[in-house]
Parts: sequence; C-alpha cells; structure tokens
Amino acid sequence: MKQKRAKSVAILAALLCAAGAGAGAQEQVATSQAPQSPQTSSNTPATPQTPAKVTSSEEVTVTATGETRDVQSIDQKLLLESTPGTSPIAILGHLPSVSITSADPYGAYEWAVRISIRGFNQNQLGFTLDDVPLGDMSYGNLNGLHISRALIDENLGKAALSQGTGSLDTASTSNLGGAVQFFSTDPNDKRGFTAQQSFGSFNGSRTFARYDSGLLSTHTKLFIDGVYQTSNKWRGEGPIRQSYFQFNTKLQQFVGSKGVLTVYADYSNRQEVDYQDENKLWVKQFGYKTDNFGDWNTSLQAANAYNAQGGGGHVFAGIPTVFPGSIPQIQSGFGDLSNDPEDVGYYAAGGLRKDFIGYVKYNTAITSHLTSKTTVYGHHNNGAGLWYTPYVPTVDTFLNPVSPISERTSEYRIARGGILSALTYDTGRNTLEGGFWFEKESFDLARRYYGTTPQGPGRSIYDTPVFPFWTQWAYNFPTNLFQVHLQDSFHITPSITVAAGFKTSETYTTGTLVGYNVGVNLAPTDSAANYAQGKLTSGKPFLPQVGVNFKMRGNNEVFADVAENVRAFQAGGKGFGTSPWGTTQAGFNALTSNLKSESSWSEEGGFRHTDNHIQAQASYFHVNFYNRLLAIQQGPGIAGNASILSNVGGVTTNGVDGAITARLHNGWTFYNALTYSNSTYDSDYNASATTVIPTGGKTVVDAPKFLYKNELSYTKKGFDAHIGSDFMSKRYFTYTDDNSVDGRFLGNFGTSYHVDEIGPFDQLKLQLNVYNFASTKYWGTIGTNGFVASDPTSIANNTLQPGAPRAITGTFTVKF
Repeated sequence: MKQKRAKSVAILAALLCAAGAGAGAQEQVATSQAPQSPQTSSNTPATPQTPAKVTSSEEVTVTATGETRDVQSIDQKLLLESTPGTSPIAILGHLPSVSITSADPYGAYEWAVRISIRGFNQNQLGFTLDDVPLGDMSYGNLNGLHISRALIDENLGKAALSQGTGSLDTASTSNLGGAVQFFSTDPNDKRGFTAQQSFGSFNGSRTFARYDSGLLSTHTKLFIDGVYQTSNKWRGEGPIRQSYFQFNTKLQQFVGSKGVLTVYADYSNRQEVDYQDENKLWVKQFGYKTDNFGDWNTSLQAANAYNAQGGGGHVFAGIPTVFPGSIPQIQSGFGDLSNDPEDVGYYAAGGLRKDFIGYVKYNTAITSHLTSKTTVYGHHNNGAGLWYTPYVPTVDTFLNPVSPISERTSEYRIARGGILSALTYDTGRNTLEGGFWFEKESFDLARRYYGTTPQGPGRSIYDTPVFPFWTQWAYNFPTNLFQVHLQDSFHITPSITVAAGFKTSETYTTGTLVGYNVGVNLAPTDSAANYAQGKLTSGKPFLPQVGVNFKMRGNNEVFADVAENVRAFQAGGKGFGTSPWGTTQAGFNALTSNLKSESSWSEEGGFRHTDNHIQAQASYFHVNFYNRLLAIQQGPGIAGNASILSNVGGVTTNGVDGAITARLHNGWTFYNALTYSNSTYDSDYNASATTVIPTGGKTVVDAPKFLYKNELSYTKKGFDAHIGSDFMSKRYFTYTDDNSVDGRFLGNFGTSYHVDEIGPFDQLKLQLNVYNFASTKYWGTIGTNGFVASDPTSIANNTLQPGAPRAITGTFTVKF
C-alpha cells in the first residue's frame, strides 16, 4: 500500500513539475501532500500536514542548475522583505541585467513603471501568470493586463526570468528580449486566516485578508482573499489619491491519484491619478515636486493664456490671459511659447481600470512517463485614460465655446479567451514536450471628449465619464493567434545535456474603423481616408532554440543557448506606440507591401556554481535586433497626432552580467549583481525624404550600460534585517544621444520580527521598510510618452518622471 501511494504521489508531483515549468517550491510541497487515492486507502483523504513555512533565510536564486538557458528567479525571501503592495515587477529589479524604473516608491503606478532587459523595453518582453498570457503589460495594453491587476502581491509564489532567449512554451507574441513567468501560491493544506495592515508615508494604508479552507474531505482546498490599498501621490495638489481594490480566489481539486483541477479568478478595480510628465527645465525652474495644478481656476487661466498668447482658440472674457504662478519666468515675454508654458501643468489626469481574469487548468499523469496540462482562460477589461486637455475646448451643439478645457479619454475594452495545452513525455534520459496556444480577442479603442464648465470639471477624476460631445475616432481590432512549440531535452551523458526545439507563431489582426467625427462637427474636413483600416499577419513559421549544458566537477557547469524570436504588430490608433494603424489609409497601404515583424537573434553562454554556501553565475550575451519599427510622430506625442511607421534598422547588444549569493557565518547573507550591457543602433534612419537622423553607433534610449545591486541580510530566529543598494548609470532619452539623465544610487532598508505559535495565533509579525532612505533626488522613468530624435534643451518631449523620495511603511501581520 505504501509503495503504491508513493508511486501515485511521485507521478502527481512529476506532472505538476512538468506543467509548472519552474513553479515555486510552495506549489510542489502542496502537491506532494495530495490525498490518498480512494483505491489505495479509503474515501477519506490523508491527514493534512502543516505546509512548510517560508522564512526570510531563503536567498535569491541567481542561477537555475541544469538549465541550458540563463534562468533566474525570486522566491518568498524577497516577497517577505519587500514593502506590502510593492509590484512584482519592482521586485524583479534585484536580478542582474534588469532595469526597473518608476515614479512612486512601490512600482505600482502603471503609467510610469518600466522594466527593460539587455536593451529591450517592456513591450518587447513576454509575461505570463500560471502560464496564462498577460500581453506586454504596457499601459495602454491591447492584449493583456499588468501583473499587479492579475494577482494580489501577497499571492505571488515565484517569478522566473528567462533573460535573452526566453522560453519556447511562453504564451507571448512580444518576447523579443526574454520572458517573465509569474506563479501564484497554492491554497494551504491547513485551514487558516491571515490579516495584514500597513500604514506609511503619503497617507498610505493597505489592508489584506486571506482565508484558507485547508484540505477538505472532498480532496479540495481553496483560498479567498482581498486587498484595499490607498495612498496619496508624493507630489501634486488637488485630486492625488491612488487606490485599488482586488479580489483573488484559487481552488484545487485532486482527481484520484493522477490529476489536479485548478480554478483561479481575479477581479481588480484600480484608480490612479497621474504624475505630470516633466522636463529638466521645469524641474530646475519650479522645483522637484512640480506637478499638475489640481485647481480648476488655475487650469482655466493656463488654458486661456495659451489661447490668448498665440495658441489659437477662443479667448474667454473674465479669465486672465497670463500664465499662473511662476510660469511666466520661463517666457521671454508675453506671447513666448517656445518653452512650452502650457504643458507645465494641467488640472489632472488619471487612469481607471477594471479587470476580470480567470482560468481552469487540469494537470494529469496519463502514464508514469506521459503527463499533460490544459488551461482554458478568459479576460475582460474596461479602462480609460483621462486627461483634462487645454487643446480642445468644450463646445455646445452649435460649436459655441463653453469652456477652454475638455476631458479627453483613451477608452479601452478587451474581451479575450484562449486555450493552452501541452504533453510531456519523460524517460529520465530524454524529455520531449510539445503544445499549442490559441487565443481569440476583440479589442476596442476610442478617443473621446467630454464637456466641462467654467465652474468646474463636472465630474471626479475617479469617475468614468459618460455622454461625450465628440468622438474623434473609434476602432475595433479582432485578433486570432496560433502558436505551437516542440522541444526535446536529451542527456547525452550524465554530464552533457542538449536541448533543441522550435515554435511557430502567427497572429492575424484586422483594424476596423467604427466611427470618426461623431457628435459635434469639430472636424468637418475629416474623412475615412485619414484612418488606416485593413488586415495584417505577423509572426514566423519557424523560430528555433538550441542549448547545451555541461556539468563539471565541483558543482560547476557551463551552458550556451541561441534562439530566434518575433514580435506581433501592435493594434492601436493615432498616437499609440508602434501601431501600423496609427497612420492614414494611404500610409497603411504603403506599409503593407514591405512591413516586416520585429525579430531578434540571441546568443548567450555562461558559467554556474552552486553549493551550500555559494550560488554564482556569470554570462556573456550577444543580441541582434532586426527590423526595428519606429512610429515617427507628426507632432507632439501627447496630442495624439498620426505617425509614420518606419523600419529604422537594427540594434546590436553585447554584454556580461553576473550574480552571487554567499551564505556567510551565523545567519549573514551577501548578494551582489553586476551588469555591463552596450546596446547601439546599427544605422541612421530617415525621418523624411530630406531628413536623416544620425543614430548609427548611438546608445539605445533608456538602456543604462552599468547596473549594480547588492544586499546584506541577517537572520536569527524570528529577527530579520536587510540593507541594500541599487546603482544605475546614465540613460539617454533621445535617439541621437544629445540629452540624458544622470546615473542614480538608491538605498533601501527593512527589518522584521515574528513569533510563531503564540497563544491562539500561528504567527505575529512586525515589519518596517524604508525606500530611498537617503531621500536621494533622481530621475525615475524616462520616455513615458515615447522618445524623440533630438532634444538638447529638454523641452521638446516632456516625458521624464522625478523619482520618489524617502518612504517609510510599517506593517503588522497576524495568522491564526
């Protein structure tokens, strides 16, 4: 009986290891405690065991032993150390070659949070949660959602990063530069309740609660939890509250001794008020905390002054015609708009997002060698990006000006569903795995304007507006995608492993103009010819990946890998990223004859060492990025002008990185990660028939050459303390490298103390976190609204975000 149960549990553990592709240790622990098969014992499950407790003594996994690729991960250690509410994206910043920037202390403000890896930015990477695709996690996401909206942070069990070559089985059409796979925690075998309360800087408050059912007699276990977080922006006036509510639930049903059915659901309601995008001149002139006005009368005055001083538009009597406050100091005199005084501040801007995402997954061991996993998922999103614009006035049905300001929206709706399925055949020496991914999506995107009055904006920035007076344009993008992959890992000898495989990726997207100039007739000369419509296919039928691993003596190994990846075209209207539909019909027709998908060829090799005291890895990487697409704006990006999509050549990246975790004496651990990466443009490009932009040999925008991270931590019994620093070198924000932001050095500190099994409680814990403890002034995210060819005076493209000052958070957690 014991032998039979041991075999069934081993099969179950094996299938979930294969299906999880690196899922966290917590998932594997849970599966090993599956109830006994009714055939081998009774209909009563095995006695639940207390799940292994995760403590702060665990380290960052700087290397994945046996992999033929560069794979690194973060587990519960960093999650426990970090401030509650910190985005999983920000936590990835501990890894080498990973550059994380944001405008807030937690990496939670989606407009500004950015991740880049080895010269590739966020929308050139792939992201999944429990294998379910999240798209490219860009702000105006066309095919997914941000991880912070898909999973409550406390429910993150593990995040695995495949730098460079990525993973063949990743469900992504954007992973040119690597893949990030997030994995949620499983329900605990033991029934319990967790409550957590945090308070912090800027009136921050976060409340989290989770209930675990434990392993029930029906061979079922589940958790249900929720979080509410709110805080103020660290700069700005008026409406500055950021908040979100989120709900997660996950159920696991053990089916006999060979199968596990998992059901997961997430609901997120997020409200964000934007930090104003800045430039160097404004911050120097008006201070580090300059931001939007947040005052309606001040905003009216700024808009009216712009119209009166040469901006065009109606000038309202009774409203001053000079810019408010100290803004005239950047003017040489009345009528000087050269330093962009109108964009110094607006009333407010923000983002509203409501998402529901869920999946049903079934993993089973068909035989002792053959396992399968199938996931069916769905996602629905309603969202809007809001901006009170001074460039389009509110008008009545007769086109009479009512207010110099209107509320502009970019409105999103995503309805998508798909299926992923894979089979794995493992003989011990040979592992053959193959699968497919299919997704069908309908994506709606519209640009609309809503009325205001001289007395007020008419609605809160936290409310979704209704009844627009003008719809500039509206699109629908139906998309079908199909991807298959096949890979084999073969142990030629106990020391040598070769892995090879390929994937086929095809995406079919049609841009359909639903309407334009709807409502008041603000654009009488507009026509359908000014908007692109039509179908595009992207992808490649054969994308190979080959790798080798050689294990040497003394826990040493070397590895090497090559891979080709491709990125699907982005759906979007005028002013949206690198969308082919962001131009006119004539421009689109000209594109379709020679437009090629962006692609990359990545090569990497490295050395690993792993023992009880040291985890270390050093890697060399070389990447060729081909057919780089650039949307050349025909005016300011914020104005939403049409763009010309151009193939501007390639990018070459060479670099080395390394990381080491050393377990020192008596609970001390020291972590270091260092990266040198040089990404340069291969050639100049033509901005027009007569204008050549000299980018050949220039450093890629937002690609720091040097990164250094370290952390010293100490753990003894229930006490933990850690102090770390993060250095990032200079970053350029123009394609010709004629302007940049300086490097920055940030320090962070945290400490906690917990007591286990005290009275009726399983655990009591106190935690303190300090972000940027020196309160260093620095530039955070750059290029929030795109980059431009040249901006030597830093006034041509206002897309810089000052970094957040010191933030302190205290947290109390109770488990019982």
